[in-house]
Amino acid sequence: MADEKPLTFEDLMSLQTLDSGEGEQGKEKFMSVRPAFSAGGVAGGAFGGHVYAQAVWAAAQTVGGGMVVHNVHGFFTLPGMPDRPYVYEVTHLSEGKSYCTRNVNVRQPTTPSKSRSRFKEGDAGKVLGKICFSCICSFKRDEKETFKGHQGVCVQERWKEVLGSRNGEAWEKSPGVDAPWYHRQTSTSPPPLLPIFPGLDIRKVNMTHHNTSDPLTYRTLSLCRPFGHLPIALPNLHACAHLYASDKNSLFIISNALGFGDQVGKMGSLSHSVVFHVPTSELLFQGRDEEGGKLEWWVQEAWTPTSGQGRGVHESRIWSPSGRHVATTWQEGLIRKAETGEGEKQRLMWEEGMRKDGRLRGRGKL
Repeated sequence: MADEKPLTFEDLMSLQTLDSGEGEQGKEKFMSVRPAFSAGGVAGGAFGGHVYAQAVWAAAQTVGGGMVVHNVHGFFTLPGMPDRPYVYEVTHLSEGKSYCTRNVNVRQPTTPSKSRSRFKEGDAGKVLGKICFSCICSFKRDEKETFKGHQGVCVQERWKEVLGSRNGEAWEKSPGVDAPWYHRQTSTSPPPLLPIFPGLDIRKVNMTHHNTSDPLTYRTLSLCRPFGHLPIALPNLHACAHLYASDKNSLFIISNALGFGDQVGKMGSLSHSVVFHVPTSELLFQGRDEEGGKLEWWVQEAWTPTSGQGRGVHESRIWSPSGRHVATTWQEGLIRKAETGEGEKQRLMWEEGMRKDGRLRGRGKL
């Protein structure tokens, strides 16, 4: 585990094409090759951003040249498991000159894979469980502008006192779980052997001096860029990287803004929507910084406008390094506050998963 290195995003999104079978005209099947990230190790729950992004990447394999995703609406119906692959069934809903639409239903085998690093095609032949995720995604071709678009003041200008000229690498890496108990656990000595978040380098900007007890003004800023190279010829892969990043620690903004980050009983995504607003060229990760020639940082600005009835909403905007408003996200999640320490299932399940995976080094609750 000490030699773990983050996978590149292209490797993380790898797909195996499957036989769709006879009588399945208009449907295509794929299987994930790499396991989804889990903050609690292989025994924990899978990061939802993986299936969200990869479902769109699977759909992208079925569209014509020049068609790039612009709109995704997804629903999480069962928790994902990192010890087995996702099987994607893509259905063609519409075909047009400018737009086309796909529906993607996702299942997982009912039993774990024997491989922990790269799934085998035989895993897809196992009995599959119920649908764990379903989405409709729309693709479009770039078109000539007939009017001048508009956007608000860019995030880099509005938060220049916080961001300043500081290099993104100076900020801490985004935590596996953005909760106070996780920060205490990971700051102990010796620290636990934390799983490495793959695909993207995501940094959390320190907003301590801005955030107060008012949940409506609570903000998070995340900086993002991919590990490795993303081919310019694969614009849908770039779009999927933005989709993947959009779900990182998203719902934790609700419990943190409301002041019960240490007392989360249950939390999970219910639905997640992302809309891209720009032509293909403006969603690509291609700008380089002046110092090391590395990719420039993109910014996600997030907030929570409302919560109640065991649910909360996370909204965000994704901004390019040049200050272009590239995408808007809207996510609804289940979130319940624990009444007792025994009810803090989020923390307890993480600790159990880390122990089973041999990462917690025998330590328990802090």
